[in-house]
Amino acid sequence: MQYLRLHAYIAFRLTRHRLRQAATTWPPAQDWALAAGLTVALGLVTVPLGLSSHFLAPTLADITWGDGLRLAARVLLVPALLEEGFWRVLLLPHPTEIMSDRRRWRLGLPMLGLFVVMHPLNAMTLYPVAFATFSNPVFLLSAALLGLICTIVYWKSGSWWVVAAMHWLVVMVWLVFLGGYSALSL
Repeated sequence: MQYLRLHAYIAFRLTRHRLRQAATTWPPAQDWALAAGLTVALGLVTVPLGLSSHFLAPTLADITWGDGLRLAARVLLVPALLEEGFWRVLLLPHPTEIMSDRRRWRLGLPMLGLFVVMHPLNAMTLYPVAFATFSNPVFLLSAALLGLICTIVYWKSGSWWVVAAMHWLVVMVWLVFLGGYSALSL
């Protein structure tokens, strides 16, 4: 019993440490620049692929400004803050945790795989209308690349805010300008 209490105590302390560190770390300009560069690179790969496969459609979502602001707030909470808080902040070691890069990647790559698989599973259970979208190979590749660059930036910056901003921007561009809004029947 004491063994279980010790493990629970360690898990609680680690969780608190990761949340506190990630939430209170404001990244310097070079980390924001890395995030911007990787986000642009993501777009340079995924947009042409999405357009050529007809997964993406250059179209402006038919929403009012008010609806757009509500959508932006909703996307900031879920998926940006919530998903990044779970998949990066809680499940990955924070840069303050002493660990080799090799060990980080041995932990990070399975989490990346689960992050990708979570999308179709989420659609199957919570949002069935999105299953065709969330199981599309182009979407899954895009999610994997987004998860990869968020992991890289998180390990460099240690900040929840920069990865949440990246995730928010990518999802908002997809929803508002590339057909995501209608694909998800929002």
